Amino acid sequence: MSDKIGPFLGTWILDTEASEYQQGEAPKSATLKIEDNFGMAVFTMNQVSADGQVTNDSFSAVPDGPETKLGKSGLVDAMSLRFVGDRNLVSEARKGQLTLMKADRELSEDGRTLTITQTVHLVDVDSFTNTTVYRRAQ
Repeated sequence: MSDKIGPFLGTWILDTEASEYQQGEAPKSATLKIEDNFGMAVFTMNQVSADGQVTNDSFSAVPDGPETKLGKSGLVDAMSLRFVGDRNLVSEARKGQLTLMKADRELSEDGRTLTITQTVHLVDVDSFTNTTVYRRAQ
């Protein structure tokens, strides 16, 4: 994996006050861990919802590598992960040729804040954008 992933690696804690949700309710808390596993970027998310329900999820992909086939949810069947410049890591999830979700992870210049702008397209309904702000864990 290129050195470009290095600044993104680590544990990130959600800043609920700085985040904005068009879809869904803001969680009480969340963490995001990004790790390098032999060239594969591994994203692990842990979240506590407003009503106290705990959700854990993970996915992995090779940045600037081949598309990753997905089969877990059935909602999407493939995902790509690519760098856009030095400070943006963008993933797109597709069903066939249709992009249903795009997440742009933008790293601040000082490397201490990760802002994720995630847009979800609900076919024949609407599109929603959530902006979540994470701070690097100390």
